[in-house]
Amino acid sequence: MALPPITIVIEDGTGVAGANSFITAAQLDAYANAYFGHAAHDDTATKEAALRRTFVYLKSLTWKAEYPFPTLGGEIPEDVKLAQAVLAYWEALTPNILQPNVTPGQQKVLNRVGEIGWQVTGQSGVDAQRAVVTMAQDLLKPYLSGDTRFLLRA
Repeated sequence: MALPPITIVIEDGTGVAGANSFITAAQLDAYANAYFGHAAHDDTATKEAALRRTFVYLKSLTWKAEYPFPTLGGEIPEDVKLAQAVLAYWEALTPNILQPNVTPGQQKVLNRVGEIGWQVTGQSGVDAQRAVVTMAQDLLKPYLSGDTRFLLRA
């Protein structure tokens, strides 16, 4: 038995039941055309799936008390909508870029061939494998608290 398609339900700041996005696929296209020069993807279902995944990602972030997720205090700021569009753009191009599946402890690089040798590389864990979309992160900075996993800007 096939599941019925999941539709996009827009959160408008009032606590909409079942909300799974701040923007529609049409809005995603408008943002993508404005900022990247073309739509995120030709297929609406792919764009909507990317919007739902980015909403889950946004939910995982630590929001300031005055901006509780998902209502953000009663009004969704334009920067948050744009940030979701930017994240969904990349998520549509590379599915699961924001929520990678990794096996911790197996992040290594071959560093010797004769007698094979491996070296553990960089930070360990899922965050080391998660894409950093700095444009979106910079837009979200004012609304997040704690460890925002962002690059510091001078």
